[in-house]
Amino acid sequence: MRRLLLGLAPACLVLAGCSGNSLPPQTESAEGREVLKTVLDGWVAGRSMEEMKAGKPAVVAYDPDWEAGHRLTKYVVGATDGRAGVDLLLSVKLHLDRKDGKSQEKTVNFCVAIGSQTVVTRKQ
Repeated sequence: MRRLLLGLAPACLVLAGCSGNSLPPQTESAEGREVLKTVLDGWVAGRSMEEMKAGKPAVVAYDPDWEAGHRLTKYVVGATDGRAGVDLLLSVKLHLDRKDGKSQEKTVNFCVAIGSQTVVTRKQ
């Protein structure tokens, strides 16, 4: 039994050390909304996701419609904040000009995370 306890002691110390790594702080609503607006305004202006990553502020952004080359003409961010863990979750109505020439409106959710990196991704 003593040998078992001595063998487990290093594992407990490692696990205890891991508990010191806490989650990043919760993304504040106003700051998260401003970052989302910056990203969506960039899309409306014709910037690429890569340009957003190299911009000021640098934001890692992803949306499958943006990646597919569809143009965002207008958007409306919902008034209600949601949460996905510590990240901000926002509903957005997108108005798109698709590559096939058709217009489309759809409501999607974006997740905004502000920490060591700022990330905006569309939730599927």
